Amino acid sequence: MTRARCLSALTAVLTMVVAFLVAPSASSVGTAAAAGYRNGGNCLDVPDTASTSETQLRATCNAGGSQSAGTFTNPLSQHGPDPWLTYHDGYYYLATTTWNSTITMRKAKTLGGLATATDQVIFNLTRPNGAGTMWAPEFHLLDGPNGKRWYFYYTAGREPYDLGTQRIHVLESAGTDPMGPYTFKADLLDPTQDNTWELDPSILQLNGKLYLLGTYYNGSQPMFIRPLSNPWTASGTRHLLSTPTYSWETVGGAVNEGGEVLQRNGKTFIIYSASHCSTPDYKLGMLTYNGGDPLNSSSWVKSPNPVFQRSNANGVYGPGHNGFFKSPDGTEDWMVYHTNSSAGGGCDMNRSTRAQKFTWNADGTPNFGTPVSTGVPLTAPSGE
Repeated sequence: MTRARCLSALTAVLTMVVAFLVAPSASSVGTAAAAGYRNGGNCLDVPDTASTSETQLRATCNAGGSQSAGTFTNPLSQHGPDPWLTYHDGYYYLATTTWNSTITMRKAKTLGGLATATDQVIFNLTRPNGAGTMWAPEFHLLDGPNGKRWYFYYTAGREPYDLGTQRIHVLESAGTDPMGPYTFKADLLDPTQDNTWELDPSILQLNGKLYLLGTYYNGSQPMFIRPLSNPWTASGTRHLLSTPTYSWETVGGAVNEGGEVLQRNGKTFIIYSASHCSTPDYKLGMLTYNGGDPLNSSSWVKSPNPVFQRSNANGVYGPGHNGFFKSPDGTEDWMVYHTNSSAGGGCDMNRSTRAQKFTWNADGTPNFGTPVSTGVPLTAPSGE
């Protein structure tokens, strides 16, 4: 070997040695790259089509050992009024009011991941008596003629917007995927009193029977309950459930709406929204079932004070129209709700979706605490 070739070979070897010594380890590459998946302290979801390396990257992100691992911050959607959220088969699913002719849903593997998930159109409204102004969506996994199906309830009316035509409608899923596909199932009109708008559908299952909850207009805005023979068919007319009578239920208008069922240890509660949604004093009240026929208002006892309301200190105004969901491991109870970030916020698409865990009092009633400020790190649901 000539001296020139020897020097060339030696240089190549030294270059390889230097490259090896300065190269970062695989773990440090993963840790650094994982930072790219972080968003406000959350590890974003890797898509279902992710490669093995991407999946490992998310695992590195989630196990990164930083103080923000396993946390999320509100809001989950900047423009998400009337939210409905559930956890099913490894994913969180969120639907909110769109105020147009589309029904949308987003999904994520983590609660915090919903904040950056894309809303996907799962149904387009085309029927004349429910062509637009989609409000207050909810989807429930119920028994249908072909087994368990998702029944997607919503409010919509004629176009252009006409409050008097707003009615409750329902879709049915083809399988057990919350995102569908869906087909139109029925207009859930009152069989004998279809004489006013009806809003805010929800489902109560009690003593082996099925009921529809909602709100309507009779001079004020009370809540109703109507029996169902199946998820899409009324078996009777509406019955008055709750009337706004307390002063805290009548700010800006006398309103009881958005009733949501909460059940635990044999107790059944209906958590509802009170006062007008355009005010900072929109808040949550509670009914407790005391036995008897659920269609009778005397079977429900209204708590004299609100159970969740504005927090000036935390900059949270008008918290309401909530829903409930369980943590992935089923050990925690969580609530989702919308709210405004200023006292001047209105009843529009600028209400944001937020979520937080709640606990239970010694007497078996829920303790929702105080609405938390945006940007505050909260521990993610157990089991993520």
